[in-house]
Amino acid sequence: MSMATTRRLAATALAGIATAALLGTGTANASIISPDGMRIAAYENSLKNSTEPEAAATLQQFDALTHDKKVKFLNYSEDPENLKALLQEVADVPEAGTSVHQLVNLKDGDVQIEADSEATFKPDDAEAAAVAARGKLSRGWWETTYSVKQKILGVTVTKLSLWVNYYTDGSKITKVDHADCGKRNYNAAVSIGHSVPKAQLASGTAIGEVIWEGSIIYKGFGIEIDKRHQVKANAYGFKSGYLKNI
Repeated sequence: MSMATTRRLAATALAGIATAALLGTGTANASIISPDGMRIAAYENSLKNSTEPEAAATLQQFDALTHDKKVKFLNYSEDPENLKALLQEVADVPEAGTSVHQLVNLKDGDVQIEADSEATFKPDDAEAAAVAARGKLSRGWWETTYSVKQKILGVTVTKLSLWVNYYTDGSKITKVDHADCGKRNYNAAVSIGHSVPKAQLASGTAIGEVIWEGSIIYKGFGIEIDKRHQVKANAYGFKSGYLKNI
């Protein structure tokens, strides 16, 4: 069975569950349940039944919207241009010290794509003060992350994260342990898989990389967009990152 067929069957089944929950066993109330009401119920059910750790927060954000904004949210989430945007709009992030925040606004700000980085670490205490004074990372194991997420009307719909784990001696990075990635996706029209994350040390730079394999199912038509996601860290923390087409 093709991915497109599987996604359509899942969406149909989900809509059926939502309709049954709304209507019970009777049919007398069917005329007062609008198609938009069933779409909203189906999306809420998908979040309630999700095992993703951030699904409850997304549901809370969605429930806070008015009925009209919920409908607008669902329309945006099914808009093929918005579906492509997450995988196409984020450009390279230049060298930016230990952190970066990048924002792309679409649809007059209703749809936002955010890119963020952070470096977390477990330094050796004896080195911390001296290293902080000269701006470099403290000696110890660090993990630098570069994440990209899409928000619709303030609700986080999709988030892609990549991180690389490395050791610095307080002057330079000497070892790279591994890279890993994670995703949160609450858009039924988007299916996202990934390759095995890779890590390497090159010229004092810790590099993590993964390929995201995105499939967009829109009205029975499949769109495949693969993206290379990379994060780089140096002795000062986050160096650069990108998420771009390949």
